[in-house]
Amino acid sequence: MNTFRIGLIFNGVWSQYAYAKATKYRDLYELLYVHELDRAMLERVDALAIPFQSNHRAIAQRQDLIYDFLAAGKRIFVEGDSSAAWLKASWEDRPVNNYWWVKDPHHPPLSETDDSHPIYRDLSARQSFWHYHGVYTRVPDHAWIVQRNVEGEVITWQTGHYGGSLLVTTLDPIVEHGVQQITHLDHYCDRLTEWLIGVRPGGKFEILPEDYGVRV
Repeated sequence: MNTFRIGLIFNGVWSQYAYAKATKYRDLYELLYVHELDRAMLERVDALAIPFQSNHRAIAQRQDLIYDFLAAGKRIFVEGDSSAAWLKASWEDRPVNNYWWVKDPHHPPLSETDDSHPIYRDLSARQSFWHYHGVYTRVPDHAWIVQRNVEGEVITWQTGHYGGSLLVTTLDPIVEHGVQQITHLDHYCDRLTEWLIGVRPGGKFEILPEDYGVRV
C-alpha cells in the first residue's frame, strides 16, 4: 500500500470533503481541519493542497507552519483565490467565464500554457483549463509563469524559492472535481497528485453514500 499522503486543508466545504473521500483519492489524501492545524498534523503528510474556498484568515494565522513545511523541501499546491496576508503575491477577483466552451470548446481563453510543466504535459486545452477565479497581478520575481489568460494576466505560477515547490493557480480542480459538474478533471487531478507525491491514482472516481451517513 502507498504510504505517501497529501494533506488537504479543510474548512468544512463539502466539495473539498467529497474529493478527499472519493474512492480514487481517499488513500492518497487526508483532510486536515484548518482550525486545528498544527506541526504534528503536518508531520503525517508529504505534501499539502490548499483548495479553493479555503479560510485564508485561518491559514494566515498558521503561515509559519506552511513556510516551514516548504522549507523542509516539500510541495504545496494552492488553487482558486488566496490572500496576501500569507501568500507573497497579489490576487484580484475577475468575472468567471463559464460559457466560452459553448462557442468554441477546443480553444479556451488562454494566451499561454507552458506545457513543459509535468502537470500540463500531454493535456489537451480543455483538460488544462475550464475557468479561473481571479488573476495574480503580482507574483514573486523568481516565479515561473505557467499560464496566462487572454489579457496576459497570470493564472498559474510556481516557485522553488522557499525550499520546496509552491504551485499556485486560480483554476479550481479539486473543488470542481468534488462537485462533479466538470467530468473530465481526472486528467488534471491525477497529474496533480503525481506531481505532489509521485503516485498516479488509479481506478474510478466514485462518491460513496456511506461517507455521508447514508445507508442503502
